[in-house]
Amino acid sequence: MTRDDQLAWEARWAIPAAIAAFGAAVLLVISATVFFPKDRQGIGRTPDLLLSINDQSGAYLASAILTAFAALLLLGVFYYLFRAVAARHGGVPHWFVYLVYAAPVLFAVGSVLYAIQATDIADKFASGTPIRGQAGEDRAKALSNISPVLIAAQTAGTVGVAFLFVMLPLRARRVGLLTPFMGILGAIAGGLIVFQLAGVSAIVQGFWLVALGLVLIGRWPGGRGPAWETGEAEAWPRGRLAPPAADEPQANDGPERGNGSEPAEPEPVPERPPSRKRRRKKGR
Repeated sequence: MTRDDQLAWEARWAIPAAIAAFGAAVLLVISATVFFPKDRQGIGRTPDLLLSINDQSGAYLASAILTAFAALLLLGVFYYLFRAVAARHGGVPHWFVYLVYAAPVLFAVGSVLYAIQATDIADKFASGTPIRGQAGEDRAKALSNISPVLIAAQTAGTVGVAFLFVMLPLRARRVGLLTPFMGILGAIAGGLIVFQLAGVSAIVQGFWLVALGLVLIGRWPGGRGPAWETGEAEAWPRGRLAPPAADEPQANDGPERGNGSEPAEPEPVPERPPSRKRRRKKGR
């Protein structure tokens, strides 16, 4: 594919990729607010979670489904960013595209299947005794026999999506497609996929996706880096969000040269009237 073909492809798919980024951001934030475990004192962490899942099974499944849809939208976002980085020789290997395809799908399927098994385990736990204390912890662990294949698939999907969040923004930053701030924030968002922080992870990921969508459609404050227009790796200009426009006047403190205009003549200095002493000497 030639450079012009790549730029035409990017222009054609920029708006769909941005819409996918906005949609994934909204779904991730909503999924994080749908299900909140209740705090029951003296029960234990695992039994408390299982009882919360049983009490709010519909919200728990809805949260997992929303997360799955967000992951599928991320596939389009990551593929667009991968193509743009690879076209500018950003150092991403060709096999990386398979990770772009597989990781979001595994993450989506694993999230839904894990939630289904978790609700079944929570129902079994809530219907029996004991619940409190160490006996409750032991019973909860005994019931939590989720399929090892499912756990492996979900883990692979989670780590893969986190790696995409880290790898692609940093490579895009290197070739000038993203600002240094956006590259670092994407890496942080990827880390929060694995190390979940309640109320923080989804907000950081959502903010980065919205910012990326604005960059893709050219609505980022100040515009986009020159690499988006030239198709070549060019560093994002320092000191401003985007390069100056072609018709933007440049600051010039000195006189203009080469434009055919004559330099302004200095104003004449008025003569000083003679002082009294000099007049007296003349009179003598």
